[in-house]
Amino acid sequence: MRVRRKSNWYIYLIALVVSFVLLGLFVRSIWGSIFPEDGEGAAKYALSRSDYRPSADINITTLIMLSDMKAATPMYYMLMNYQPRNEVIVFIPLRENMRVDYGGNTGSLYEMYDNYGAKAVAEGIEGLLGIKCEHYIKFDRLSFIDFIDMGGAVYVNIPSDVVEKQTRAVLKKEIVEVDGVEEEVTRQVAETTETVVFPEGTQYMSGEKLYSYLTYDFKRGVDYPLAIQGSAAMNMINRNFRGMSSTQMQSLAEAIIKTTETDIVFDDYTTIQAVFNYTLENSINPCEYYIPYGETDGGYFILSDGAKSTMLDRMSIKPTEKK
Repeated sequence: MRVRRKSNWYIYLIALVVSFVLLGLFVRSIWGSIFPEDGEGAAKYALSRSDYRPSADINITTLIMLSDMKAATPMYYMLMNYQPRNEVIVFIPLRENMRVDYGGNTGSLYEMYDNYGAKAVAEGIEGLLGIKCEHYIKFDRLSFIDFIDMGGAVYVNIPSDVVEKQTRAVLKKEIVEVDGVEEEVTRQVAETTETVVFPEGTQYMSGEKLYSYLTYDFKRGVDYPLAIQGSAAMNMINRNFRGMSSTQMQSLAEAIIKTTETDIVFDDYTTIQAVFNYTLENSINPCEYYIPYGETDGGYFILSDGAKSTMLDRMSIKPTEKK
């Protein structure tokens, strides 16, 4: 005779409930370490959520330079300031003849690099502004082109056609009248041609095209090239970096470390990576640029006190602070 055993379904139900309770307690126990409420501690660079905010002490300034050849002195200088708490990245293009002091010597940014190297340029800017340049990066033509192409090219807004005029001597046949008789003669005359090298509008530029654009002689005043540099850098962050994966971001960081003259090491990148991703995820257009003003004296550009105050304000640094 077969005996039918009673079902123990309630035992399994109890075990299942207990398992869920224990899992919930475990998740709760590690939640605080992943998402700290005060934004402090090593975990502040971990995963982000809607109410996560980086701590206010993160304010990083980096000097970016560009030359044509690897061993050449840079012709372009720019500060990049990153304030993750404010979700702001500010680019400040600088003139190569801006006067700074270093080691008891006075000279332009170009002269400081030419005589003493990148660190002297960074320290000269530090002394002038009372800030700290945490890092420097010097691109040459090839490393710049590779970096831009890895990031997916750059959208550039060109306000009007950039026209290149060329005047050259050409031979031209003309009919002239000599003693009442028409004759065909060949004369050398000046002929001017116009070519649109950069058309008006939004252009999608590869690294090669962007380098040509940044280094082109526009003949439109000293501030125009600075606006070109600032606008291109701003668009690169606002458009290209949004939605970029961590793998792509890491590849760009590795390219900078391996192919440029820099004091950045990979630990610097891993420290700031999550915070940078947080900014790109939570801010529509985090980037802006500012062109400082001043006057020229003895061939040097002298930064005005008003421009200095504005730069510090844009970088959220009080004049009394020394980073």
